[in-house]
Amino acid sequence: MTKPVFQVNRNKNILLLVIIGVVSILIRLLMEYNFDRSALLYVGIPFLIAFTLLFIERPEPPHNWKRRYVNIIILSLVIMLGSSIILFEGFLCVVMFMPIYFFIIFLMFLLEAFKRYRNSKNQGTNYVHLLPVLILLSAFEGVIPEFSFEREYEVVSEKIISANIDDIKQQLKQPIELDKSRHWLLTLFPMPYNIDAETLVAGDVHTINFRYHRWFVTNTHEGSMKLEISEVEDNYIRTRFIEDTSYISNYLKLYGTEINLEAIDNNKTKVTLRIKYHRFLDPVWYFGPLQEYAVGKSAQFLLDEVITPKHLGNDT
Repeated sequence: MTKPVFQVNRNKNILLLVIIGVVSILIRLLMEYNFDRSALLYVGIPFLIAFTLLFIERPEPPHNWKRRYVNIIILSLVIMLGSSIILFEGFLCVVMFMPIYFFIIFLMFLLEAFKRYRNSKNQGTNYVHLLPVLILLSAFEGVIPEFSFEREYEVVSEKIISANIDDIKQQLKQPIELDKSRHWLLTLFPMPYNIDAETLVAGDVHTINFRYHRWFVTNTHEGSMKLEISEVEDNYIRTRFIEDTSYISNYLKLYGTEINLEAIDNNKTKVTLRIKYHRFLDPVWYFGPLQEYAVGKSAQFLLDEVITPKHLGNDT
């Protein structure tokens, strides 16, 4: 005798709550032992969730793989959002986690589906069994130094500005207007609400204040960056971050910037902006390109909106 549908759904809901609780405890343990920046969180947790859901959502005749996959995606979304609420995670962490989370879920579903297909054709599955092992091993990236990759980055952005070096330096002393259009990826991250930066003298310290509402309007985190003007020459400006308590410090460590000003003629200057930082999050194949792209877009924003004299707009 088959179980009533409501009883099956009730059992699944209870199991789902158990999974959310277990996942929340595992993530809390990773945070407690400083492994929450490693691939144990960003690869290992999705791997375990996918493995569990594939066991729960068994294929039923007639086998409908599309419906099964949609069910797994819905259940995995519920688990992710449920655990993030329990752990008081902000929307930024959820947004950054979602692409890699669903990629691992999709990859595990694809491997399991391929294994079933091979079995139905009476073909060997040795290589298929190997892939989940490789995924699981990759989850240990960042746990020990031997399982880590390069973390030091330098992003370089250039722009030719129709102004001389003195005009550009004068622009750097002006109050920064914060209400500017940004790349779509940057709009996910809160802009500073106040910047104390109206000087360009070596030794001065500028303060950049951030306010991040983790839940859009509440659960607010206040923080700031302190940026020291380390060196100022005729055609070169170097800064370094001496303190960072902003939300950005959870993802990467900013070292500082270098601005090179190369006069092309009396009214044109080639500006080269370098930003150096240290990547905290693993795996490298996801967070490496993602952070490099975001920092590159930030560098372009600084060139267009902070370094370029206002009367020139964004013309090069």
